[in-house]
Amino acid sequence: MEGNKLFIILIQTGAFISAFAGITAGIVMANVTKKFGTGILASGFKSIAIGVILIALGIITDAIQAYFQNYNNLTFITILISVKEILFVAGTYIIVIGSKKTGDKLENLIK
Repeated sequence: MEGNKLFIILIQTGAFISAFAGITAGIVMANVTKKFGTGILASGFKSIAIGVILIALGIITDAIQAYFQNYNNLTFITILISVKEILFVAGTYIIVIGSKKTGDKLENLIK
């Protein structure tokens, strides 16, 4: 049983590392201030950055959920699953919509 706990901790460590890398990427993207052309890319990066950060927070929530599954607290696990799914859906939605709007604005510049 101890080997199983160590394995879970190692896997969740990887999840935390990737999540914090995602948060860092989101912060870097949100801080892009260079005005490429009319500033479309900078504004697109800012909206997409929010989605990246939400997905990273979902990864952290997933790691926490995996840790607490061993304690058989179904109410807490259900809440964590709900929060995780909301973060994933919202983050993905924001990235898709932000990318589409940025693409549409860039396409209009070319016309």
